Amino acid sequence: MPASYVFINTNPLTNMVLSAGISAADYVNGLEQLPEDIILLQNNVEAANGYNSHSRFSMIRGTNEVRRYLLNRNLATKKFIDYRNDDSLNSLMANEIADLLYLAHMGNPIGRPFSSKLLNQYIYLEQDDGTLRTFYRRFSSFNHILEISIKRNLRENHNYRRVFLRPLAITDIDRPILIDLITRGNDGLFILFDSLVERHKVYQIPLLVPKKPEQASIILKTNSVTENAEIVGYLMYNIQTSKWDLKWNDSH
Repeated sequence: MPASYVFINTNPLTNMVLSAGISAADYVNGLEQLPEDIILLQNNVEAANGYNSHSRFSMIRGTNEVRRYLLNRNLATKKFIDYRNDDSLNSLMANEIADLLYLAHMGNPIGRPFSSKLLNQYIYLEQDDGTLRTFYRRFSSFNHILEISIKRNLRENHNYRRVFLRPLAITDIDRPILIDLITRGNDGLFILFDSLVERHKVYQIPLLVPKKPEQASIILKTNSVTENAEIVGYLMYNIQTSKWDLKWNDSH
């Protein structure tokens, strides 16, 4: 089985999450409500079903079409920002349109990520290096996305190890555990599924932080997690009791 991990680097001050290992399907299944209308910052014309002549951005209208766009594996790098209505698009000034182009190119907004005109709730930016940069007006919206991704990765690893057994039914993760993981992700956190072990019907998933947080991008690019990150704790799932637990090493 290929390397399997989730990486998060969270910034609650800007409501941003840089991640790896969280799929578009995790995002779609984890959001309480997908946006109805989005601007395609990457200008995936073949995926668009609308166009705004004022801003010259291609768009997608309709929640089902947005879902189809996100789950389409044949499209190039996906980047979008949602918006409230057409009037908000038509009122954009030249400098505000330029800010959106900068956002698409650089992966970060010039100012705040949430526009007072567009009234956007989300920004979704797939990066060329395979990472995903997302912004949430309500930062707690990320909680369920992370939960969906963790459960999916655990289920896939369980099924890989136990080919002839029935699939593992996994209960929801306790909110305090999710909050703790997201908080520890401020300096970068790896949830390493391909290094999990099973002891006494309990899956133990190692949690690692980069030895040098500023080198997280290099670790992701070279896939050298175990060499350049240290174990700081374990996320655990008891197969018999269907209970989650989280334990950090004393030094952390």
